[in-house]
Amino acid sequence: MLAQRTERATLGAQADRVLQVLAQMPQFASYASAREVAERAGVNVSTVVRTAQQLEFEGWSDLKKALRAEYLNSLVTTSPERPMSTDAAAQMLRQDAANLATASSAANIAAIKSVADAINAARRIIVITTGSGAGPAQVLSYLASIYGYDIHIAAGPATSQAVSVSQMDERDCLIVINVWRLTRALRGLTRLGRERGATIAVLTDLHSSPLNAYADHVVITPIEGINATPSLTAMVAVVHAILAQLESSGARSSVGRIEQAWETLDLMDDQP
Repeated sequence: MLAQRTERATLGAQADRVLQVLAQMPQFASYASAREVAERAGVNVSTVVRTAQQLEFEGWSDLKKALRAEYLNSLVTTSPERPMSTDAAAQMLRQDAANLATASSAANIAAIKSVADAINAARRIIVITTGSGAGPAQVLSYLASIYGYDIHIAAGPATSQAVSVSQMDERDCLIVINVWRLTRALRGLTRLGRERGATIAVLTDLHSSPLNAYADHVVITPIEGINATPSLTAMVAVVHAILAQLESSGARSSVGRIEQAWETLDLMDDQP
């Protein structure tokens, strides 16, 4: 439907960004507000409305209804060779596959490499996040520490996080992981890290996130699920991509020493 209408319209660069979001995130587009679409596309709300009108709809609400009908129809479309399951589990796996494909853009790969370089160059790395961002943050902090990096999650209330960030300087790297809604505390802590001179790396799902203004490096990661709950699969995959880049550099590998320590302490209940 979008492809057919796009052929009849003359669209600018910002409208193309809106269309990219609608095409790559059909389930999200079927229920999102114009503001939410604008945030994902990195444009303003009026651009979303104007894009809908250029596609011969009255406005965003009219376009959203058409997108929802097309999305729901796609869920029941079957192939004689391989029926498309409408089970929630199957839908979620398909959505995660789409999110991973989107996260694998050339711009993201370049940004991931830059984040890894910043971590390599840093004296110390602090990770801050809120809510469900704690999952990817824990994976990054734990595995990077095994590789030999001085990396820690600044956990606890914002007052405690502020202590860690306020002690940073230009030799350090602050990694900010934001999933879905942005809290005032996370925005303030990111600004504080910028003021302290630390290198700032932001992992977010929003092209227009206010955090990006403070960042040296930004990785945009889709978090679309099949309902209102975000999916962290692509975000965790980006974290593993950063870790893979760190491991391939071999700059601070300490895996052997750590495994030896585990053996010495007899921590593992391995079966013979």
